[in-house]
Amino acid sequence: MVGADDPRRLAERTLEVVMSLTNGRSGAVFSHDQGRIALFASRGIDQHVLDAAGAVWSGQQETLHSGQTFYVPDVNSDRRIPKGDGTGPVSFAMVPVLGNDGLAAVLYVDSLDPHFCSTQDLERLTKFSRIIAKAVGEAAPSAERIPTRAEAWESYLERTPVEDMEREKLLLLLNRNEWNIARVARLMGVTRRTIYLRLQRYNIPRERVPKTRPRRAPATS
Repeated sequence: MVGADDPRRLAERTLEVVMSLTNGRSGAVFSHDQGRIALFASRGIDQHVLDAAGAVWSGQQETLHSGQTFYVPDVNSDRRIPKGDGTGPVSFAMVPVLGNDGLAAVLYVDSLDPHFCSTQDLERLTKFSRIIAKAVGEAAPSAERIPTRAEAWESYLERTPVEDMEREKLLLLLNRNEWNIARVARLMGVTRRTIYLRLQRYNIPRERVPKTRPRRAPATS
């Protein structure tokens, strides 16, 4: 199990799960101390991520300190942040990680696609931030954040391959959308062929995919 003696590994594992569930491009955890943030753990980041995080921290500290997520659906139309050069992330979220003494860290996830996070995704990021709180040595002040639940989350992250989590996400979207392959493909930002390939890869029976109903012949008078 990933434990408190290996906090960065726990944070990195959490980032992998978060990026998989949100189709994120890269992710990072920035620890907070005495008004400054510092890189604690990361997956796939580049200078664009550091620039974006620095810009948001400079202008949105009060938002993050108050416990509110800072979400930018599209950097090209959001006036709250400076314009980039067009080569960085198109959409990103910065989620406050709250500890007993306030802001303990910030969870960052981005994407090359606009509007990559739904309301449910943002709520899920908030839940994962509680694991990040443990990783940076803090405990989030929430009734749900009890030790037994934290240990259960750690165990789940440690024993469950990312591929299995991707399979769960695909099944969740398929069930929510009545197995409408075209709709699920749009939601995930992939082609229908990719969805069918993933059904095969994750051993999801094709029999569960509803067949197109045959068209009725027009009535003749």
